[in-house]
Amino acid sequence: MAGAITRTQFLRGDFTNQHAPIRPPWSRGEALFLENCTQCFDCLSSCPEKIIIKGEAQYPQIDFAKGECTFCFKCVQSCEHQALTGSPESIPWTIKASINKHCLALNGVHCMGCRDHCESEAIRFIPKVGQAAYPVINPLLCSGCGACFKPCPNQSIKLNYQPTYQTISDSTLKETTL
Repeated sequence: MAGAITRTQFLRGDFTNQHAPIRPPWSRGEALFLENCTQCFDCLSSCPEKIIIKGEAQYPQIDFAKGECTFCFKCVQSCEHQALTGSPESIPWTIKASINKHCLALNGVHCMGCRDHCESEAIRFIPKVGQAAYPVINPLLCSGCGACFKPCPNQSIKLNYQPTYQTISDSTLKETTL
C-alpha cells in the first residue's frame, strides 16, 4: 500500500512515510540486521548513554530523545551475533540531521540550542539583517550523533538515514554523504 504509515507515526504526527527505525551504530543493512539480531539486548545494557531501546517489533533502535550517541563502540563489542559489525575507525552510519520548517529560528525566534550542542560544529547560523539568524547544517561535518535533537524546544531536528555516494577527492576514494 503506497503512502501507508504506521499507527505510531500517525499518533505522533509523523507523515513522512519513512519506516526505517534508526538502528544502533555499525548496524548491518536492515535485512541482515534483522536476520542476525537475536534480540538479546546486550547492546542496550552496554550503551553508557542509554539511548538504545527496544523498538517496534522488539528490535534495538536509537532514541535520540534520551541523548546522543558518543560512538563508544560498546554496543558492537557486546554483539556476539554480528548484527553490529565494523571497527571504531569505520563510519558508524549514514544518519544526518535536518531541520524542518517548524524551527524557531526559521520562524523569527532567536534560538541556537542545536548549534550550542553540536560538538562537530556541523550546525551554524547565518545572520540575516533585521531577522533571526537561520540554521544551516553541513552534512559533511554532521556525524548523526543526535546531540542537537534533545535540546531543540519544538522537535524541529530530524535524524534520518541518507544515501551515500562515492566521490574522488585528492586522488583517493572517500565515502561522503550528500
